[in-house]
Amino acid sequence: MSKKLAILDTMPSPGDFYRVYWNNQPFVVRGVISEEEMSGLITADELAGLSMEETPRSRMVKTAGELQDWKCRFGPFTEDDYETAGDRDWSLLIQNVEQFHPDTSALLRHFNFAPRWLLDDIMVSFSAKGGSVGPHIDSYHVFLTQGEGKRRWKIGREAIEEEVYIKGIDLKVLDQDFEGDEIELTCGDVLYVPPKFAHEGVTLESAMTFSVGFLGPKTSDLFSAYSQYLSEFEDLDQRYVGAGLDIDSSGFTMSESAVGDIRNIFDIQLRSDNFTQWLVEFFTESSHEDFGNYSEREEMLYDDEFEGELQEGASLIKPEYVKFAITTSSTGGFCLGFDSQSFTLDERLFPLIKMFMKEEVVNSKSYPDLFAEPAYLEFLLELYNHQALEFAE
Repeated sequence: MSKKLAILDTMPSPGDFYRVYWNNQPFVVRGVISEEEMSGLITADELAGLSMEETPRSRMVKTAGELQDWKCRFGPFTEDDYETAGDRDWSLLIQNVEQFHPDTSALLRHFNFAPRWLLDDIMVSFSAKGGSVGPHIDSYHVFLTQGEGKRRWKIGREAIEEEVYIKGIDLKVLDQDFEGDEIELTCGDVLYVPPKFAHEGVTLESAMTFSVGFLGPKTSDLFSAYSQYLSEFEDLDQRYVGAGLDIDSSGFTMSESAVGDIRNIFDIQLRSDNFTQWLVEFFTESSHEDFGNYSEREEMLYDDEFEGELQEGASLIKPEYVKFAITTSSTGGFCLGFDSQSFTLDERLFPLIKMFMKEEVVNSKSYPDLFAEPAYLEFLLELYNHQALEFAE
């Protein structure tokens, strides 16, 4: 069913978001992010500097001939690339900016109502006047947050299931126009676009756009990743030996009972705590190949040092760019995933973890039971030494 772009006065409540808009209808909210907050995010000059480094995934898109001649180049770039780019009709896009510029991850606090465990990244773009990447669709949910400058967007009114792209170019640009609504965004405005809804942005004056994307995996990715997890544990990766086969499965015939037995192998695994534990690990893997290695910090702390810092009044906080995933365990308590690792925790720790998930400061005043049990500090030290927590300034 075709639905027009909704213009809202405030961000929807979590209930309304999932009931009305999630996967279903785009919306715009004016002035969600203050200019002061936007000023703390990455700047255009810093973004250009980041594009000259090897690790970030950057690309530059140029358009010409009434936006029909598309050219895409991948970084790293040089100062000469920007000197020759001209003053219009080009865009620079960099992914995973929250990892390279942690202050930009503060933007994520405004989207806690969304499933943060599905967060893919914050992609940031700078575009000169006329800059665009063309009409396209995405597989993910995206909150397009406007920084400096002004952009005009056209948003489709329904999902496109069978898209057709222009042939012979490096970008996935839709071959045909689409029915939709147009709107101009200025600093602090937020536009939500569900998956498969066509959209096109054109820069009216030099602009920064912060794209907060939430992306789910393909079914094949889930099966492949879980099978890899099982292969690492000999007791979980048992060979099928045909127990229970009878004469109905002789020769080249697979009996209904044989098919049922094999299906049951899948069912047992999918209903196990192993699956739950793997799931929170899977959804906290980084989308960037250079992150997500559960790496220890260079200057690790020991038990007495860590406790001493907290006893003297230090506070802990989870940086916004650190992704957690949490779910209940069938054996009691809950599973916490971080950076492709998992922890099975007592339910008494849930209030503490909840504070971290809200990016709240934790210390002996905000959480009086901080020193109640040694296991609490041991767990927090584990997270700190693996860069999931930091001492708050």
